[in-house]
Amino acid sequence: MPTKITDAYAHFGLPRFGSLDQLLRYMDKHQIEQAVAVLGPRVPDFSIIMEAASSFPDRVRCVGIPFGETKEQRVEAVKLQLDAGAIGIRLEPREANDMPEILDLIGKRGRWAYGIGSCLSQQLAKQYLDWLAQYPDARLAAPHFMYADFSRNDPERAGGSIEQLMRHERFYGILVRNLGMVGSLYPHTAYKAWMEYVIELCGSDRLMWGSEYPVLFWRNENADAAVAMFRELLGVCDDREWSQIAGANASEQFFDGAAPQSTEQVLPEWVEQQFERNRTVPFFPKGLEIPVELYGRILEGYIQSSYFAEGRSMLEYILKPWIEQMDSGHGEIGGSMGKWNIRH
Repeated sequence: MPTKITDAYAHFGLPRFGSLDQLLRYMDKHQIEQAVAVLGPRVPDFSIIMEAASSFPDRVRCVGIPFGETKEQRVEAVKLQLDAGAIGIRLEPREANDMPEILDLIGKRGRWAYGIGSCLSQQLAKQYLDWLAQYPDARLAAPHFMYADFSRNDPERAGGSIEQLMRHERFYGILVRNLGMVGSLYPHTAYKAWMEYVIELCGSDRLMWGSEYPVLFWRNENADAAVAMFRELLGVCDDREWSQIAGANASEQFFDGAAPQSTEQVLPEWVEQQFERNRTVPFFPKGLEIPVELYGRILEGYIQSSYFAEGRSMLEYILKPWIEQMDSGHGEIGGSMGKWNIRH
């Protein structure tokens, strides 16, 4: 692995995506020096942004999310998170289309838009190009921008505004293993054409690596394997170029210079009223739906376990009670289901 790793796309936020302390322990285990921690969708744990921004500004930088049932509430939430010290805001394609006011807020402060699917369509790419032109201090990071079975001859996915955006000096692609890759066969040859296109347009100096912690655990993966997979896909890169992608680029872009000022914020009552705290967590992928309260105990136990320390998967840790029971010769696997109370 590279000598210095910066994770450009991790998640945090209780209860679904874990605590700041759990994120830091994950980073320590995998020798990740710095990470951009992004609130997960529909998890408005705004307090964790204030905690990270005030306590670990040299190690963790934060990205918030739009949240709220009304446009006014989503604008209020974005302002609150930027004031709390977030370096930017994560935007789904629909949010970027429907809420230009949020892009304006990000742009006026010279912060980052984390544009999910920003290369998904020519229309969305054009919108981001116009935004970058309007706000010369703003920057765009693009997690989840990988495509399988890509063709340069497809006018909806190549050339035009998409190519212009990917060539833009303030566009940064983040290589994150998406859900589609989980179903593709190793070594993920369906993504080779897209990776070649990305390297041609962005070069090694505008690409970054992201783990999507802790979602990679839900897919029965770990950070070492996620890094190694992209190193293989980017076989055309030499070691210096790969070190840029795996660490140096994100460290320079997100951590060089002072962190945004963080001020204590009073959270509106409507945030907690709309917070869906009882959502389940999908595992392996979508094979199990685990109640979030149980998942919280599993994540904490796993991170403290020898399984995590040895680089073994969360699936092995979850199956531990059944494996031990079978090894001891006591009963069938189904006999210990009550220990975890997992709901299918």
